[in-house]
Amino acid sequence: MKTKKLIVIIFSAALGISFLFIGFGSYVGKNYVLKVGDQKISTSEFSRAYENYKSENGLSNLSEQEELFSKIQFTNEYVNELVFLNYLDEKISISDNSKKVILKKSLNNDEMFRNLDETSLQNYLKEIEGNIYIDLFNDSLDAQKLVSHEINADLLVEKELNIYEIKNDDNLLNYQLEEDFYSNNELYEISINEISLKNYIQEELLTDDIINEYYEANINKFIEPKNYSYEQIILDSISNKNFNELKQSDDSQFKLFEKVDEKLILPQILEILEKLSIGDEGNNIKIGEKYFFVKLLSFEEKYQKKLEDVYEDVVATLTKLEIENFTITNDVKNIDSYSTNQIFFSNSFNFLENIPDQYSFINFNQSSGEIKKDNFLFQFNVQNIFKEDLPLVYKEKFLNSFSNYKKNIEISHNDELLKKAGTVKVNYFTDSLTIKNNFIEPEILEKIIIIKKDQKLKVVLPNEVIYLDINSIGSIDSLNIKQNIVNLIYSKIIKEIKDTLDIEVDNEQLLQL
Repeated sequence: MKTKKLIVIIFSAALGISFLFIGFGSYVGKNYVLKVGDQKISTSEFSRAYENYKSENGLSNLSEQEELFSKIQFTNEYVNELVFLNYLDEKISISDNSKKVILKKSLNNDEMFRNLDETSLQNYLKEIEGNIYIDLFNDSLDAQKLVSHEINADLLVEKELNIYEIKNDDNLLNYQLEEDFYSNNELYEISINEISLKNYIQEELLTDDIINEYYEANINKFIEPKNYSYEQIILDSISNKNFNELKQSDDSQFKLFEKVDEKLILPQILEILEKLSIGDEGNNIKIGEKYFFVKLLSFEEKYQKKLEDVYEDVVATLTKLEIENFTITNDVKNIDSYSTNQIFFSNSFNFLENIPDQYSFINFNQSSGEIKKDNFLFQFNVQNIFKEDLPLVYKEKFLNSFSNYKKNIEISHNDELLKKAGTVKVNYFTDSLTIKNNFIEPEILEKIIIIKKDQKLKVVLPNEVIYLDINSIGSIDSLNIKQNIVNLIYSKIIKEIKDTLDIEVDNEQLLQL
């Protein structure tokens, strides 16, 4: 049973492989957002499935970029699931009677099954159909055998490697490399306009009238409910001891409650608290099989908070709402006084190294755009420039970096010239690796995987030279490897199925949902 459950989990993971969200062209005039074979998924069906996906994965309060990434991930899985179920529907035949037998066993309630109307029955059958197909397919593939064999322990070694950068010479300028650098690399001017939306909104848009209007329209949100502060003791049996004696008893469960909303207090306890004066005790309150003892410490009556008491909260709420909906339009006035514009220069050899870390969240793969973050709006623009437009200080900086790179390729470096810059893990099953945002080519990856103890391996990246050595050696769980093997099998099957099906994805509609 455990093995079968494992395979189902593995299959679910495999569904997320090989679908490219932007790879399909958008189209107009269709009443569906996805089409897999003959099955069409409407926008409402997609939205409902996507909301369920977010709920199941605890995805809430996502930023714009996180929402897009989440939608892409879901679409990957959803399309692959539809592809697979479409295929199984064609290849596997199971009668309605058989489905009803399975449904009846699943419900484990004969009366409920007999009282199902036809619409509910068909909906239930449709729900369990996909799982039946997947179970049958898993059984026919017999993937369980793949996870029953043991993997040689020598192959389960995992190495954590130190990454070392080279301390470069800040004064190294090899002018003989100048032509090589400029002929093979593009130059860019990057403009970043940083607008303080919080300051702009609070100083230019929010007026006393707006704040008052919001307070009046939402006045019920600013009611402080009646609350109680009290001590509570729970016992297994009736007791005639006073409250202070019971607090010292090892058999009692004592807890202090402070300013608890009356709506959150057990009704039986609240009924007693309402009758007590401050300092009084209520004893032997039976709830279920337990006996409760309470002592009222204080209470506060329900009251309406005044605007001055919640002013900052109202301003914060309105500011948040305005930021979420803020867009630059022609009628936005005085925005420039809340803006800070900065200019940076970079190149295609080491683009990110020339951008301050504080802007690492910006996706500069786009030539221009804007993004909101931490109460700011960041507008950015990247444009190509000529060598003549590059300030002298940057010419020297870029040439210095390129000169160090070329020199580092040619010479070896002792430990004094190296500085640690993180770690990375590899094992014999590692089939891809990225170090410092660079994809490692297969022939280099092989050398990294078989690195020996006390060896420093020199690796030439496209814009930097680094060294690696072993920090520690551990082992990996063979189950993870078995899962990866089965995932590869399923992803290969799904890829083959996709080649036989007509798949349409309306990217434009998806992005608007």
